[in-house]
Amino acid sequence: MSALVTVAKIAAFDFFESVRSRRALALLVLYVAGSIAATAMFVKFVMVFETTAASVLSVGQTDSAGAMTEELMQTEQMFRAFEDLVGDSALARALMTIPPIAMFYGWLAFTFIPLLVTFTSGDSVAAEVASGSVRFALFRVDRLSWAVGKLLGQALLMLVGILAGAVASLATSSLLMTNSHVWLTAIWLVRFSGRAAVYGFAYLGLVVGCSLVAKSLNGARAAALIGLFAIGVGGNLLESEWTTTTFPVLAPTLSTIFPQGHDLDLWRVTVADRAPGIVMLLALGLAYFTAGYAMFARRDP
Repeated sequence: MSALVTVAKIAAFDFFESVRSRRALALLVLYVAGSIAATAMFVKFVMVFETTAASVLSVGQTDSAGAMTEELMQTEQMFRAFEDLVGDSALARALMTIPPIAMFYGWLAFTFIPLLVTFTSGDSVAAEVASGSVRFALFRVDRLSWAVGKLLGQALLMLVGILAGAVASLATSSLLMTNSHVWLTAIWLVRFSGRAAVYGFAYLGLVVGCSLVAKSLNGARAAALIGLFAIGVGGNLLESEWTTTTFPVLAPTLSTIFPQGHDLDLWRVTVADRAPGIVMLLALGLAYFTAGYAMFARRDP
């Protein structure tokens, strides 16, 4: 219990220290500004789409965007489009019940969370190692507790950023388009925020692991970017049509060690269907982090 308390205290200190620093401000600006801009672009796309559709179908167009899209989400044609996209009829049917803005924010968070955690947490450990302040902390606590506390503190910071982006997306969409299901949209935004945090934890473990290995700020940032690039290229290559066709058994097996191999699981309907992906993503984050800590534990900080 004392070890858990120590980790919790380190995580809380790291989180509040980040809140008091420019890192938290940069994090909120990245998440909120990016969310507002992307949501505004999505609403603009919806407006153009609905205007074009109304012209082609010779029907009246409402003053604000969203009404026609909500009706379109209930059509059989949209169901077939989702089914072709995800390759699962049950998942396609479930996606049709999700408000468009919530679905868009889910896609947005899943797409950009790896890059955001790289920029915001890439130097979380290396900054203290480079300045020498880490020695004061390690004089009082063991290395593992300190490193795990730093990981959890950055995870909490990431979750706050994702939730802030969700609030910004809801506010922007409510001002710019028709949304007859505001509370349902809000609920789904919270759900997708939690799922995006799980997905982001895999990359956060990689980023913090790289920061544990590096001794300088630039080295930590470079290692995090290289690791993100390697994970991204490797995972996408294993999911490509050529790879899955040429290596039908090997490619799906190897893809399980990459976060991209489990992102679709987080969109599934029931908790039981999502559980394998959640467990694997958390395990991958811990595995990447452990690899970095193994090197950190053997050297003089």
